[in-house]
Amino acid sequence: MRLYARYIGFAYFKAFLIVFLSLLLFYLGIDLLTNLKDLPKSANLQLLYVGMTALTAISYVLPISLVFGIIIAQINMVRQNELVSLYALGISKNSFILPPFFISIIITLCLIALNFTPFAYAQNYQRLIFKGLNFAQNTNDTFVKFDKKFIYIKELNSLNQTMQDVVIFDINQTELNGVTFAKSAKFLGDEWSLSEANVTILPKILKVGEAGLEISNKTELNTLKNFTPKSIVSANSSEKTSLNALDALDFISTFKDEGTSLNTAKSTLYSLVFAPLFAPLLLLIIYYHLPVSGRFFNLAISSFICVLATLIFWGISFVLAKFSSSGVIFAEIGILLPVILLFIYAFYLFKRHC
Repeated sequence: MRLYARYIGFAYFKAFLIVFLSLLLFYLGIDLLTNLKDLPKSANLQLLYVGMTALTAISYVLPISLVFGIIIAQINMVRQNELVSLYALGISKNSFILPPFFISIIITLCLIALNFTPFAYAQNYQRLIFKGLNFAQNTNDTFVKFDKKFIYIKELNSLNQTMQDVVIFDINQTELNGVTFAKSAKFLGDEWSLSEANVTILPKILKVGEAGLEISNKTELNTLKNFTPKSIVSANSSEKTSLNALDALDFISTFKDEGTSLNTAKSTLYSLVFAPLFAPLLLLIIYYHLPVSGRFFNLAISSFICVLATLIFWGISFVLAKFSSSGVIFAEIGILLPVILLFIYAFYLFKRHC
């Protein structure tokens, strides 16, 4: 790697790290001061709450720290006339921004990768600790449609992946073909294993003298393939904020043909996978609009405008994501469209300075 690239990359990463740690500690401090009286009495739970709060804060402060990092790094280099000196040595405007841009891309991709793991559950765990609830709360009285079947579940334990008192109605359009009762079920592999199942099949022709009900008892019955416990919990919940990217994909693939609204799950998926990309793109745009020299521009005003513009865009994106999650607008419009527009404008600026 060339010497100037290492120097620029280190200056940017140092500025980003300072901003990120400052915002993280600020978020953590404000949350603790706000909820100090309501925290659990146990020291272990308090430490766990602090850890979950810190992990929750990362999703919010990391993208915006990436943008603030380039503002601080570039303003410092402008004040010390380093930016003009680098340009005078023949370094192009695009070559200068590539090291910070690639660093921000790598950090953003790491955040996206974490969103495919239980890291995405941090906010949900934080709420459970704050409310004094167990992580493995049972889901009661669930009624969902899956694979042309209506399923009633009296109790679901998502941690142990077990169900109690299950009733499966086999429906063909408006006709009831059969009913399956089971006292318990266990999720094994990719399907449910029903214990002590009672299967009742209704006759196709309801007529005196024809065949009647077919009733059979089975010790074990495998059914409901790909109907995962997490999908059941998500379907029973009014919000999908506790999903990670894999769970959102699983929910969409499970209920795509069941007439279930997928907008909230799509919003969660887009927020976890595509929304963080706004940071590297906004970094490029901010860089091209910052002054090169402090002789003809007021650096304080310029940096203030860039910070304000970053906060405004971040706030608008957050509001649009909430609107998408609640179904007010389509997730593709509220989350994907702003990222696509940023990409087009950033690419235009990059090509213009080639």
